Amino acid sequence: MKIQLLAAMVSLLAVDSAVASVTVEDLDGYNRESKYTAGVVNRIVTDSLHARTFNGWLFRNDAYDKCETGVVYDEITGQVIAPVGTTPGGAQAYTVDSIFLQGNFTDEQLQRTRVLAMNCESASGEQFVVKHKIPALPKITWDAQLVGVGPWNKPDCSGPAQHCGGAGWYNEVSYTSSLHINNGTKDGYCTATAGEGSYSKVFNGYDSTPLFHTNHFAVSDVLYKSNSRIFRQEVSCNNPAGTTERLTVWEITGENDINLVVDHTSYK
Repeated sequence: MKIQLLAAMVSLLAVDSAVASVTVEDLDGYNRESKYTAGVVNRIVTDSLHARTFNGWLFRNDAYDKCETGVVYDEITGQVIAPVGTTPGGAQAYTVDSIFLQGNFTDEQLQRTRVLAMNCESASGEQFVVKHKIPALPKITWDAQLVGVGPWNKPDCSGPAQHCGGAGWYNEVSYTSSLHINNGTKDGYCTATAGEGSYSKVFNGYDSTPLFHTNHFAVSDVLYKSNSRIFRQEVSCNNPAGTTERLTVWEITGENDINLVVDHTSYK
């Protein structure tokens, strides 16, 4: 009986060993590309078409290795968000797979870090779970002020003027801005645009940034020509997971009467 029990235990251990998988972690953080030194995958690259979904490329070490199934899950809670599918990377790409999410991310999920976990098998039957981290979308914290400079000009209604009604205007406005940005990864960058005929200077005097993870940008009393009742500034920050855009629109309606009428964040 003891011999039979021992044989059964050995058999069970052999089965467990056969199905056990090795987890290969992402040591590159939340960057666009993750490289691996163990297992059947050489690298995984995020190449998403939109923030709401996930697309990527998986490069295997050997054409006979397989990585056919996987999921994306919430990194903090571990909850599975959606499965992923794979297709061949191309007619002659024998070691490349295209990965796509079979679902869409919600606004809440976009603001959380996620993980792609691929189930892979080597040509000799070894099992691996290969992970690739997906950052949360960039976070933009923005405080700004807009004030008129100089006198409030009113239409000249003297003489034969026929259209002297309507609003007045400032020749210039003064803009002060404080931007705190967390791109969630060093593979993030930002751009900014202003209203027609204006050049945004919100990034310490510039309208774009190099790659960075987190930073604070500030400008004070930057003068803009005021040729409209509307003053617009928009900041767009991009990382491998997608883009966060924040649009602000100010309305100049009268002397000392300048109001922020639009402050909208969208994900793309």
